[in-house]
Amino acid sequence: MPENESVKEKIEKMGYKIVYVPHEAMENYNACYRVRYRGRTIFPPAADKLRIPLNEIWISKKWKEFDEHILYHELREIQHRAEGHSVNEAHRLASKNVKEKFRGDPKHERLLREINIASKETLMELAGVDEDLFQEIKENRPYHKIDELVERIPSIERRIFERIKEHFWCIS
Repeated sequence: MPENESVKEKIEKMGYKIVYVPHEAMENYNACYRVRYRGRTIFPPAADKLRIPLNEIWISKKWKEFDEHILYHELREIQHRAEGHSVNEAHRLASKNVKEKFRGDPKHERLLREINIASKETLMELAGVDEDLFQEIKENRPYHKIDELVERIPSIERRIFERIKEHFWCIS
């Protein structure tokens, strides 16, 4: 992708339509796609559940502020899938690509601290969350407000919750 070309321009040149949908429809996924790329139809399982039409990339309206980062992730994930990677591996590689591209970008750093998408590494580093607590946080997503952590995970230590509340935020 040429440096001066935005990810939206690249996606549109590829013949894909970017669709902003109500957050309620996407809150478990944030963004999703079903596209024809290099002769293959590529999509994650969620695209069937969401009934995404061919050559559309859906993104929650609530994530519009971060669409450059999220759409870049989706495009890289599509490319990794076309290279033969599994859904999970393509997602992991795309996340790595996004971190490399947007390293130091304040908007991206803020996005990484949203509780519904924060990684294990980010939660461990900023809030002292251990593996077990991260799994509980992940399994109880999506959250609509940060205080739902205490409601859904009663065993969470108060000091850990306060650190999460200090460093993380919730999209809703």
